[in-house]
Amino acid sequence: MKYLPLKVIIFCIIFPPLLHLLTVQSLEKYLKNVYTAEIENIYTGDTRLLFDGNLSVKDAVNNNIDNYLQKNRLIPWGVKANILVTTRSGAIIYPSFEEDDTLVPPSRNEIADENFRILNRGLNVQVEIYLERSSVLVISIFSSFILLSLIILSYLYRRGAMKAKLEDMTREKELHRLIELEKENTNRMNMLTEDKAHLSSEFKRLKNLLEDSKTTTKRNEDSMIEEIIALEERIEKIHALYDGQQEENTELKEMIAKYEKGELKTGKQKDRLSKQVTKRFKTLYKNIAFHQRAVINFADLTDEMQIKAEETIHQLDIDPNLVKVKRKVMMKKNPDAVFEITFSYNGRMYFSKGKDQKIQILSIGTKNTQEKDLAFIDTL
Repeated sequence: MKYLPLKVIIFCIIFPPLLHLLTVQSLEKYLKNVYTAEIENIYTGDTRLLFDGNLSVKDAVNNNIDNYLQKNRLIPWGVKANILVTTRSGAIIYPSFEEDDTLVPPSRNEIADENFRILNRGLNVQVEIYLERSSVLVISIFSSFILLSLIILSYLYRRGAMKAKLEDMTREKELHRLIELEKENTNRMNMLTEDKAHLSSEFKRLKNLLEDSKTTTKRNEDSMIEEIIALEERIEKIHALYDGQQEENTELKEMIAKYEKGELKTGKQKDRLSKQVTKRFKTLYKNIAFHQRAVINFADLTDEMQIKAEETIHQLDIDPNLVKVKRKVMMKKNPDAVFEITFSYNGRMYFSKGKDQKIQILSIGTKNTQEKDLAFIDTL
């Protein structure tokens, strides 16, 4: 089922019959001990009648046990009691069997002597308890366990459905947020495009004005040149912002597409993917250590950026001198030297060297996550 794991369903199917079997067996053992103790207390009854010869031991035992079974409340519910009472010599006292009375009935003194002899030697009581499988008691026990199993299944199903509903709501909210962010970035790109066109027009105007003003004084010429240089720097910044915004917008579109297709990884999927990446990196790159932050961020990259990042990692593993370091990052709290590498234009990778000169990659990300990555490294 959609919201129930297979192992839970199997457990709830096997659970009732197994627990029912164990309960019935345990109840039979318990009732055997209880019945044995109670019968041993009542089966002889009033011994004065026995020693006076008014009643034989056999008759007393049969009457007392029969009365006990008739008054027992569990017998009608399907409890079967097989009781055997014997003398030390093996003669059966209970249950009684009809005997032919061909001899003269014994006197009271003979009965009293026989009773004393039997009681003096002692009696053996054997009790076997059996619960009928079609009895009300057994069916009630089994029904209780089935009901308990259904309650567990119902609870787990409702909990799974609620969890799935919350995940869908979270996914919808994140998708809506990304769509709104894409709209904002699109508007910003349109504004940057307009600024770019305006500055280009202004640059051309000033350039033409400069060419027309070559006969002016040197001071005016220098002022115009400085203004043109400033405009060129602004245009370059606008170009950089435009390119960065365009890349961010592309990443957002890819994330939105993944959300719409349901391909964006959940928390459990990210953990599983991070474990797979860690295992693969340890196997492939023996000369490099990876911080867990680097593995998690690597798993969040797009497929294209993962390929570029792994090309750089491969070069670091073979020979670090093959990789061009963009800069050495000076941290406020962390005294260790940290180096920055770029890949795929927008990608950023940070690593340091240990005392044994082994490279440790601390974080992998993009230009957009640069500030968060550096803040994290500063805490190490």
